[in-house]
Amino acid sequence: MSFSKVLLVVPRYGNLGDFYQVPLGLAYIAAAIEAADYQVVGLNLNHEAGDVSTLVAEAVRTHRPQVIATGGLSVFIDQIREIIDSAKRADNEIFTILGGGLVSGEPDSILKVLDADIGVINEGEETVVEILNTLNGGGDLCSILGVVARTSRGGLRRNAERTQRKDLENVAWANYRVLDLHKSIENQRVLDSYFFHLAPENNPRSLDMISSRSCPFKCTFCFHPTGKTYRERPLDDFFSELMTLKKEFEINMVGIIDELFSLKRSRLLEFCEKIKPLDLKWMVQLHVNSASDETVKAMAESGCVYISYGIESMSQPILDSMMKKSKKARVEEALALTRKYRIGIQGNLLFGDSAETIDTANESMHWWANNRQYQINLTPLIVFPGSPDYLAALRDGLIKQTERESYIASIPTDLNISSMNDENMAMVRFMVYVYFESLLRTVVLQNFAIAGESERGFYYDCSWICPTCEAENDYQNFFIPQDCKNSIRMTCRSCRERFDIENTPYRRTIALKEVPREALTLLERAEMANKLGQYSQAHDFANSALRMCDYFVEARLFMARFYEVHGPEEHMIRSYGAAVAFDPYRADLHFFYAKALSSIGLDGGALLFLDQAICLNPQYGEAIHFRKVLIDNSNESRLTSYFKSWSDAPPPQRLKSAKCGDDEGNDLVRRAIPIVEHTLVTR
Repeated sequence: MSFSKVLLVVPRYGNLGDFYQVPLGLAYIAAAIEAADYQVVGLNLNHEAGDVSTLVAEAVRTHRPQVIATGGLSVFIDQIREIIDSAKRADNEIFTILGGGLVSGEPDSILKVLDADIGVINEGEETVVEILNTLNGGGDLCSILGVVARTSRGGLRRNAERTQRKDLENVAWANYRVLDLHKSIENQRVLDSYFFHLAPENNPRSLDMISSRSCPFKCTFCFHPTGKTYRERPLDDFFSELMTLKKEFEINMVGIIDELFSLKRSRLLEFCEKIKPLDLKWMVQLHVNSASDETVKAMAESGCVYISYGIESMSQPILDSMMKKSKKARVEEALALTRKYRIGIQGNLLFGDSAETIDTANESMHWWANNRQYQINLTPLIVFPGSPDYLAALRDGLIKQTERESYIASIPTDLNISSMNDENMAMVRFMVYVYFESLLRTVVLQNFAIAGESERGFYYDCSWICPTCEAENDYQNFFIPQDCKNSIRMTCRSCRERFDIENTPYRRTIALKEVPREALTLLERAEMANKLGQYSQAHDFANSALRMCDYFVEARLFMARFYEVHGPEEHMIRSYGAAVAFDPYRADLHFFYAKALSSIGLDGGALLFLDQAICLNPQYGEAIHFRKVLIDNSNESRLTSYFKSWSDAPPPQRLKSAKCGDDEGNDLVRRAIPIVEHTLVTR
């Protein structure tokens, strides 16, 4: 049998026609297969109407490939399973290749979860070609480096990793057309990415590229899907490709999606010099240590409109624990310089590192509270397969060996690896959500109206005045991102700060939703039972009302006041927090939550919500008075508190024998993890 034709399938990342991040890894695989004189056929499910299984089966029957290849991150594992299973139902002899982060992150378990024939670990260009050559030559697939494969006896074998390529100038350029990736350019709208906010004339035409592979840092929460060794691509090769893409696809923007853009000052300045004449808007991910007045100024002058910084924490012990190799003062300097030169800023604060405590979480939140101009995201840390945090959690039993397959099949967002007990970490996670969803940087909205309709739905125009620089911003022909509820974050095109614009279509829809009569009746019964001292019945009635209608804010307030009287305090905070997160444009909800936070000693958090209440209603006398009382009477400890301890229980029990932040530590961890039901080949 000749294995000469490969069907390369791009998973559908959202609804048909929605914007998606171009899967560069698959584009490079397509180029490598073609360069090796094999035929590659693309199926990009993001541009094909119909259900996944039918489309894959039709492609297999139409093109008659002998091999199908697909892959991606673990979040798409269910669809990737459907792709593989559908291909095998259409042709039970088809050979299936799986790659991407879901393989590289957990190669020992992935083929137990997905019924692929072979998995490619880390970079795939050379490995995929060797797989095809071996299939055609009748060789042993289990002899190939950088794979996990099924043996002739039905077992699994993971081989040693392939040596990473250093000659990136000799890697075939990514093939965008065979996967219909050029169509994504035509679908782009100005709100599809924060980078696109700054597109010329509200018309983004952007492609992603890479100028390096992997990352020189060993951050404990991070996983490097292209391997451990950082390698930079010669800039002449990069710009030859960029100029070709600019001409072929008429792009006006380019996203440099390296895990980390160049650490070398000279290379960064050379990049700026070379890209400036191309008149393109561009963005990068940069380490704060690379930001100096000279480099940031050069970036701004050459068209850089956004920099994504790996901030992660503003508590030095956590930065050290994460192996970030950065200092708080350096982070602040980099952010100030970037704002000075009017480049947009993207960054995150992660809560839940292995060293995280209530004190370190408060330290990061206090920095955030006093630096809202940067609009840094707040998010709990998630433990991703393959990361040092994941390996340590396996080593220490926080993830059981028997749970590895279920873990990668559905990555949990609530695994606690911190130095807090589970109850405290769960409350930090919840309160981070409320702080981020409810505390807004609002604007004066001039217009928000439907501009037209397409297959993606309604698109809109919006204009607003920037509170910082007073520039007028006019956003046109955008689709509202699906994850935007009450607010949409937009960038001022003058000062490049980001603000929260009220999502009027969504909020009008919510306002028109009537609370079901049954839910109203249940709340009335709850209020009556509460007056009669029938507290258990009151609680149950209100809970039933919320189960029937989750947007019933008054029922949430009843529950909050109920817990305020009867306890526990934790439930009071959760109820008030859920109410304000559901409707953050109600000033009274911010006031209620502020009073609740202050009642448990969290005056730092209370001030944030009082300020929001006053911003929404400048005449809110109660909020103004209460704010003055807090400032006049609170001590420094209370004014810098945003989280508290709810339980004295110990944190998760774990070993402390190996620190998983460098290669030596990772090797110790890997040796501590038993490999189940298959053989390791380490030639």
